Amino acid sequence: MLTHSNQLVGLILAAGKSSRMKVDKAFISYHDKPQFEHAANQLLPFVNKILINGKENAAYGNYEVVLDQKEFENNGPISGLLSALKFYPNASFFLLGCDYPYVSNESLKILNDNFLETNKSICFINNENGYLEPLVAIYSSEDLKNLLPFWQSKQTSLRHFLESINPLILPAPHKNDILSIDTPKNQ
Repeated sequence: MLTHSNQLVGLILAAGKSSRMKVDKAFISYHDKPQFEHAANQLLPFVNKILINGKENAAYGNYEVVLDQKEFENNGPISGLLSALKFYPNASFFLLGCDYPYVSNESLKILNDNFLETNKSICFINNENGYLEPLVAIYSSEDLKNLLPFWQSKQTSLRHFLESINPLILPAPHKNDILSIDTPKNQ
């Protein structure tokens, strides 16, 4: 594991509005438990701690919850990462969006193993559209030093941030690893 000053923190992004899904995606049960809990369990073997970037007044069990901080809120997933960085400024983060119920443990292990080997930010690429997948990725503490200036320059896309930091890019081993379930018809 990494040292305390450079720990790897699992961050489950569960603060979204779920407006297209019409129900809170974090609490949908794909695996006999709420998706936020399933995602947290998937990251547990790889990280020092788990944070849930969640909504106020929602129940996330015994997990530590980080709410979107006022200055960052309403900017999508980047809000959650910026908010978590306020509490863990020297950490690297293993991000997993709560709307990726089919990502495999094998694929998460591949990301983790490559991160431990290189200490570089790492993500999968969607071979169908060529986009980097920012919500199933590891962000190194070194690269995260650039996140606040990126956001302060009025940029809010984590995908564009990933592109700007030159991460290690891997093909997703399985198509479903990067399948985001955003609407009821995708379930």
